[in-house]
Amino acid sequence: MAECNGLDKNFLEHHKQQLQTSGVPAHFWPTIFRKLLAQVYDAGEYFQLCQLTYSDGDGERGDPLWRVVVTRPEGIKAADPDHVFIIDHAWSYRASEARQCLREIPGLLERMVGLMDIPTEENTQEQLVESVMQEMWKYNCTYSIASKTAEESLPVWYIMDEFGARIQHCGEPNFRVVPFYFSPHQCCYSLLFPLEDVDEGEEVTRNYVEGPPLDPLTRDALLLPWFAEDLTHEDPRQEEPPRDFFLSGRTNEVMPEGGAEGVEVPSHRPLKVFAEYDYVRNYLTDTRFTVTDSREDADILWLMEHFKDFKSLSERPQCRINQYPLEHLITIKDLLGVVCRRAVHLGACHTEEDAGTPSWLPLTYCLKRELGKFASLYQRREKRGEDNHWIIKPWNLARGLDHTITNNLNHIVRLPATGPKIAQKYISDPVLFHREDIDGKVKFDIRYIVMLLSVKPLKVAVYKRFWLRFANVAFDLTELDNTNKHFTVNNYNDSGLLQMYCHDFVTKFDSQYPEHPWEEAERQIFSMILQVFQAATSEEVPKGIPHNPQCKGFYGLDIMLQWTNRGGTRCMEPQLLEVNYGSDCKRACEYYPDFFNDVLSVMFLDEVEGHNVEVLE
Repeated sequence: MAECNGLDKNFLEHHKQQLQTSGVPAHFWPTIFRKLLAQVYDAGEYFQLCQLTYSDGDGERGDPLWRVVVTRPEGIKAADPDHVFIIDHAWSYRASEARQCLREIPGLLERMVGLMDIPTEENTQEQLVESVMQEMWKYNCTYSIASKTAEESLPVWYIMDEFGARIQHCGEPNFRVVPFYFSPHQCCYSLLFPLEDVDEGEEVTRNYVEGPPLDPLTRDALLLPWFAEDLTHEDPRQEEPPRDFFLSGRTNEVMPEGGAEGVEVPSHRPLKVFAEYDYVRNYLTDTRFTVTDSREDADILWLMEHFKDFKSLSERPQCRINQYPLEHLITIKDLLGVVCRRAVHLGACHTEEDAGTPSWLPLTYCLKRELGKFASLYQRREKRGEDNHWIIKPWNLARGLDHTITNNLNHIVRLPATGPKIAQKYISDPVLFHREDIDGKVKFDIRYIVMLLSVKPLKVAVYKRFWLRFANVAFDLTELDNTNKHFTVNNYNDSGLLQMYCHDFVTKFDSQYPEHPWEEAERQIFSMILQVFQAATSEEVPKGIPHNPQCKGFYGLDIMLQWTNRGGTRCMEPQLLEVNYGSDCKRACEYYPDFFNDVLSVMFLDEVEGHNVEVLE
């Protein structure tokens, strides 16, 4: 780095790890620094962008219209430190802002239409916006920057300039293109560098699906945006992963040898509660409990972090905790799908044709393990003319963060590039609630607090006072990126906020749907909840939640209702969206100040009468 005088040390300090992680050879680093600092875009001196034309009948849909070739007579040398090139980005954006950017940023729509070779004749501006929104997944690349908050760490999508965006794919490429965030500019560029010597006249190519080796089916699925392939020959039905799968990728709990043996909690004095959650500390007023700051002296541990050492806990057999070993099996979204599919084999519920999924669980595919199967299912549904709207979720983010709703397969297969995702069938025919304040029917979901009291025998308690979240815009299947229409999490914000006690909701619901009383919907919901925990406890460790008399589980289940046809009759059916660990209980406490008095009495005193719960066994 001797050539990088002045800022070389600072450049290395801030960028070395990024360059190494991206696999950029060190002999290019001085040139990268020099070109970025001076804003040198000299690719035009070495390469040419060529437009391709096809004779009638020669070209097929999807064939490239452009290629980049080397024009330097001496060619490009992989060992030449000067042969690394800076590519500017034409557009960088957050996914939730794409449509707004295209509508409002002067010249952006026109540039994207030209870059993507979208015909403009007889298309309105809104039609062109929609065309770009559909086509851009052939051109999008992504990066994310580690930040303090989940919101700030969300992926950034970008489209390279007309030169970079038209470099074609090859499974054995001669160049690489990687994003590079240059701190002094607070801006991201792309770096183009050769993997081998390339002669004059040769085409420049890169691999669109870089990463670890892939099986052929997954690779074909990832390449669908550029190379159409019929994958319907693949069986979309899912199989439960092997035992080793449940042990990988996480820190496993330390379990007591021979199992835990709990003893009765003290009954001659108040139980000491060590609580990391302020709402427990502030709202627990039942005199049979007392809050303590001593974790060691506590009879009850109410923890917010994931507890792992159940072996040490077993040495205090009178102590109780608000967690179960392996409860991540239901709180991590991809595992929840695996676990709930067991309900089919337990004979408790109807199944979907293609996937062996209980009727109360939206079809769920892990895009890391099951992308090929998902693509097959999508294409089969498309051929049958069935609804193909899907919601793509990260494994472990809540509040709608990095969630995407789309019916575009090209869009879906690009999303795993931003981290592990599931694809879940979007509820396209939800039961709606008429909001008088906006005079429209909106989506809503229901949060039930559920307590796992025992595994053997299975005993579950549901807090009957549920709470609700409503969307802020009347529902239809347009503008899938409109979060106010398609998500209820915006109800956390003050804008458009609607809050309602559950008893008021039931009254209004019954008046809106007199032929479908809430009592029947709740009966189905409770049946579904029991089936979830039957499935979660039906297997031994590490595939299931084990019995432990010291443990009590506490979860928030998010549920919607959808319309379905059963025997020719239109009826409502619950749909499980997710199971939340460490559920936020702020609203529960504000609505019902005795909430934690009820919950702790049920969980740790085995007292259910008079505490607003329904026990399921």
